[in-house]
Order: sequence, then C-alpha cells, then structure tokens
Amino acid sequence: MNELLPDPYFYQQLPSIHASGSVILRDEHGRFVIEKPNYRDHWLLPGGGVDGGEDARIAAEREVLEEIGLTVTAGRMLVANWVPSHIAQGSTMGVHFIFDAGVMPAAELEATIRLQESELDDWRLIDREDAHLLSDWGGRRTLYALDVLDGKAEPALIGQDGRGY
Repeated sequence: MNELLPDPYFYQQLPSIHASGSVILRDEHGRFVIEKPNYRDHWLLPGGGVDGGEDARIAAEREVLEEIGLTVTAGRMLVANWVPSHIAQGSTMGVHFIFDAGVMPAAELEATIRLQESELDDWRLIDREDAHLLSDWGGRRTLYALDVLDGKAEPALIGQDGRGY
C-alpha cells in the first residue's frame, strides 16, 4: 500500500511562494530604467510577478511589455534574491530574479516607453548611486546585479542582506 499523500492533497499542504522576474535595461551611459508604481512608496525595476505555469524570464518580458510598452529579451540571470516569509506581516516566502535586458539608447527609451497608467506614475533613468530609490531590499539586489554586469561578482542566490550564499 502506498502511504504517500495523493499529489493534489500533498501540493495543497506546501507553503506558498511568491516569485517575480525583473530586468535591468541600461542606456548607453550605464544608467538603468526604474518605474514608479502608484501602489507603492518606492520605485521598482521593470518586471513583476510570475503567473502560474510561467517561467520567471517570460514573466519579466511580459511585465515589461505590459508596464512600459517595450519588447525586451530577458537574457542572463544576474541575481536571484531569496526572501523568507514574515509571518507577522502575513507575507509568503519569495524568490526575485533579475535578468539583463541589454542596452538601448536613451533617446530610443524616451521615444518608446509608454507607461501603463493604471499601475505606473513615472519612469526614470538612474545611476547606481540612486539605487536607494528602489527600497532597501530592491536596492541591495539591484546593486548586486549591477556588480555582476560590471564583472565584480558572479550571478548568485543572495539573501535579504544582499550577500551571496
């Protein structure tokens, strides 16, 4: 007799996880695109949540198209950021991927980006010194991803503190 739980019941008992895919899209000066959601106090990299059955890379590409109207290729994974659950806040554990979306001239970005007005208020090109606009956790993982792009770090899984495991 098989003592394992049937698959549907077993999977229902597993903890929830939130996953997202975002991109670093740079201009010819090394600045990168950020967006200001109307539902948060801080800025984000373009991207968003992974839908059921979707790959994080595909989610990043889909979200960039939906949010700022650009078709990009989510290339090399720069960083995966593991975030444990916070029971007191009611948040599930999560993993957040950042991919390299390459370089597009600033003039082309300015002429092409179209904000999804139902979610976004603004967008900017910023230097790494302004990564603090992304929140503490967003800034840490973005700085790590920029270090990978600059050849100062290898793609890795990092924790909440922004350091690799």
